Amino acid sequence: MNKKYIVLLVVLLLMACIPFVPPIYQRYTKPLYKNYIDAKEWYGKVDCENLSQVRDYCDRRGYSTDYYILVDFSIPSGKKRFFIYDLQNGKRLMSSYCMHGSGKGNTDAKPKFSNEFGSGCSSLGRYVMVGKGRKFKNCIRLRGLDKTNYLAETRGILIHSAGKVTRFSGEREYIPLGSESLGCFTVSRDCVTKVMEIYQGASKQRPVMIYAKYN
Repeated sequence: MNKKYIVLLVVLLLMACIPFVPPIYQRYTKPLYKNYIDAKEWYGKVDCENLSQVRDYCDRRGYSTDYYILVDFSIPSGKKRFFIYDLQNGKRLMSSYCMHGSGKGNTDAKPKFSNEFGSGCSSLGRYVMVGKGRKFKNCIRLRGLDKTNYLAETRGILIHSAGKVTRFSGEREYIPLGSESLGCFTVSRDCVTKVMEIYQGASKQRPVMIYAKYN
């Protein structure tokens, strides 16, 4: 075979692999292709705030149909924006204040998002719980499932609590940024207790979907 055709074939094969490059750097809970299809359906057909649609999606795709967590970073940090839902009964179980990452470019009022190491920023997209963390007594490790957050587990992104959030009572429009979050979902102590309870129960049967969005 002519060398030019061989080179062209190699280039075409590499181009075909581009959509799957991010997952190669991360361990997933499901096969590579299935994650790609999962994401395509989630972003193309599911309203993340419609619990009926979310439950049907989770049922089809092998995620927990008991619980779902939605984090809306477009809501000011001075208001509760970390929501835990009961999918079986279609209702909200708990809500919490949640800090966003304090990395470069972030302000109290406006978060910046990044998937890069050392950015100190929060990341958007779908996550699942993968285990207890070691940095704090009570915390949960997360695995990112999208191009926007596939390095989350390697970056050490967690759900954990902080005194600043636990004590916060909405007296300001925004929670002052600090080292409490370098990309982690930093919530109240009671919220972390509930998240750990969910992980120890439902999440061990099927991974619980966590989705972080902005607008």
